[in-house]
Amino acid sequence: MKRLNLIILIILVFTSSCGMKTKQDLTKNYDENKSEILELKNHFNKIVPKDFIIQIRYNSSDNIDFFVYQPMENLDELELLFQQWDLDIDQYVPQNPRSDYDKKYHGITNSFIDVKEKLNWTNQTFIDLYNKLENVNCMGISNGDPTEIEYGFKGMGVFSYLIFDENLNSDLQEKYSDDCSQMFYKENIVLDYGSGATGSFCIPEFKRKKTE
Repeated sequence: MKRLNLIILIILVFTSSCGMKTKQDLTKNYDENKSEILELKNHFNKIVPKDFIIQIRYNSSDNIDFFVYQPMENLDELELLFQQWDLDIDQYVPQNPRSDYDKKYHGITNSFIDVKEKLNWTNQTFIDLYNKLENVNCMGISNGDPTEIEYGFKGMGVFSYLIFDENLNSDLQEKYSDDCSQMFYKENIVLDYGSGATGSFCIPEFKRKKTE
């Protein structure tokens, strides 16, 4: 029992003291780095092949969580091409052989080399992207409309910017302000708080003040 209590205490200390970003940090960082953040969005969408979706988070300069979805032939759908957590871009060695189950649910391939060739990326691509993210104090990015740029952790969740291609009209501003996990900020920017593993979380910072 004492050991269990100690483990729980360690988890609570970790989640309460590590990576505690705030909404104020999130908005201040955007306002101070707006041009560079928008340039990062454009750069990433330019290097991702047409109809592919790529999600990448940097744990360090050479260690990433990496997910790649490719278009299915003759279908308006995507399939998981590759996924790997804690991938060392210089020393990753895939595990073989793979079962049909692995290929269906864990990615068609586990070859980092093959994926880089298909994307026309090199290790330098990952280094350059890391530097661009680091320059705006961010840690991850996913392409699309909106493009999602991950800013940092708050407890078990992650603060992100959702950056749309066009400014949001009043209906979309309302849609993306749910008093819970998303809040319209300005122009084409929505603030987001959530986790890919467990979904979205509600936080008080995104709750709008009611007007009388």
